[in-house]
Amino acid sequence: MPSFISRLAIFIIGLSVGMSLLSIPLVAIADDAYLREIEDEAKRQAATLTTSQLPPPVLVSPVSGTGTERLAPGLDRAKFEQALRERLPKETYIAFQRLDPANQQQVYESYRNDSSLAGIGQQIARRASGKNP
Repeated sequence: MPSFISRLAIFIIGLSVGMSLLSIPLVAIADDAYLREIEDEAKRQAATLTTSQLPPPVLVSPVSGTGTERLAPGLDRAKFEQALRERLPKETYIAFQRLDPANQQQVYESYRNDSSLAGIGQQIARRASGKNP
């Protein structure tokens, strides 16, 4: 028959094993909550990145048989922007609108030297990507 001390030792060992087994799920639950929080933050960051990035501008290609399309020379700033809205692909015009006023003015100034839509589209693409000439 086991003595009182051996029964007490078995009880203490069993109690410590049981307590350690009970603490494992609590740690796992805390880790799961932390991982969920990290995943949620990553999703928020991904949504921010995808909505703040501009799609690459689509450039106007030359019309076959007529050379490159050009805007009428000598347009004032308002008519220039109206012509861009009407003649550039939507994505390229949106990229132009998102440029700061100084870059928009630089695109307008470059139009005065090269009125081709392809050249204007390239200017917009460079400025939208931060690669100012």
